[in-house]
Amino acid sequence: MQSLSNRDVAQKLNHIHDHLIKISDQLDAVLNRQAVNQEQIMSALTDALDLAEANAAQNDQADTAAEGLLVQLTQMIKDLATNGTDPATVTRINALAAAIGARAAQLGVAVAANTPAAPPAP
Repeated sequence: MQSLSNRDVAQKLNHIHDHLIKISDQLDAVLNRQAVNQEQIMSALTDALDLAEANAAQNDQADTAAEGLLVQLTQMIKDLATNGTDPATVTRINALAAAIGARAAQLGVAVAANTPAAPPAP
């Protein structure tokens, strides 16, 4: 077995040290890229969540407006039936009012069933 001089050992240790520094630098670069990627992903997720919440609010407003319109139409049709004189027409108007009223109720139930619960307070 060949013995190494102190100088040879020091050179080998310096060489190993240099490699370890390069590896450390590479790991730092990878971790920095990973942190940037994670920030970008979190930003994209936040943007998507903001958009989904805004869309849900718009859908809720549209559903509420549609339900209100159906209720108003039902009342208008009932009022028309009250003012009508032809019994056959009154029967048809009442059937139409009942159908629209039922649809308004179904819409209300569907909106309530498909509206997500509010997130818990932080």
